[in-house]
Amino acid sequence: MASTDEGKARVAKSAAGGYVFNERKMLDASHVVVFCAKTAIDDAWLEKVVDQEDADGRFATPEAKAANHKGRTFFADLHRKERHDDDQWAARQTYLNVGNFLLAMGAMGLDAVPIEGFDAEILDAEFGLKEKGFTSLVVVPVGHHSVEDFNKALPKSRLPEATVITEI
Repeated sequence: MASTDEGKARVAKSAAGGYVFNERKMLDASHVVVFCAKTAIDDAWLEKVVDQEDADGRFATPEAKAANHKGRTFFADLHRKERHDDDQWAARQTYLNVGNFLLAMGAMGLDAVPIEGFDAEILDAEFGLKEKGFTSLVVVPVGHHSVEDFNKALPKSRLPEATVITEI
């Protein structure tokens, strides 16, 4: 997360070339949040997560901790050992969190826009993400829209409900 001009400028380096139209969104925001996903999930990471949950008091009993760890490991193994797509599974898990984050920002009366229009290689290199086992997925500038935001006054446009929803 970046809230300083210097931090936002580092994130905005990724809005180069064909993504320059997103640079002002990153620089003008109050805060810019970069959502990243693990590039691979290993046993050490799963242990780190469950141990943190335990330290935070998430489990009432040791059996609850073991059951939680078993459940998470089941899904992790499904993706890393059977489907060999743990990086994609981690990305999907991250997108679930982006959705919750956007809802929370709206509930707080803040504007937030998820951006995939950035150069992930530049952003990953800027923060050494690859070396830490992560890759950037989404940049979310947060704050209040500019009075110059032409999009704010325009109506939203959506496909008809019958086109995107099937009642079964």
